[in-house]
Amino acid sequence: MPLARFLFTPLFLARCIVLCVISFMALQAVAVDLNKATLNELQQIKGIGPKTAERIIEERERSGPYDSLKDLSERVKGIGPKRLVTLQALGLHTGDALPLIPSDKNTKNSPK
Repeated sequence: MPLARFLFTPLFLARCIVLCVISFMALQAVAVDLNKATLNELQQIKGIGPKTAERIIEERERSGPYDSLKDLSERVKGIGPKRLVTLQALGLHTGDALPLIPSDKNTKNSPK
């Protein structure tokens, strides 16, 4: 019972909320622009190792900036659609490119 009283106190719940907010902000700060990232910045994203980071930068230098994450998938061997969704969720983006993950909002069928 003492543990239950501790876990459900307003102070404990407030601390949990603050921790969640700080964690969310930290995740947002990890965003990496694919067209500006250095080798080390790319390697900070889980799922991108040294070889993949090198391939990404070599292709970017050879053929220019990436238009989208789909463009990355088409140009760099070893990065498929599933991996793209994971990389985007971990903070990889291409500047002003549209998100690869579909939103829940359906704008086509909305009332006029």
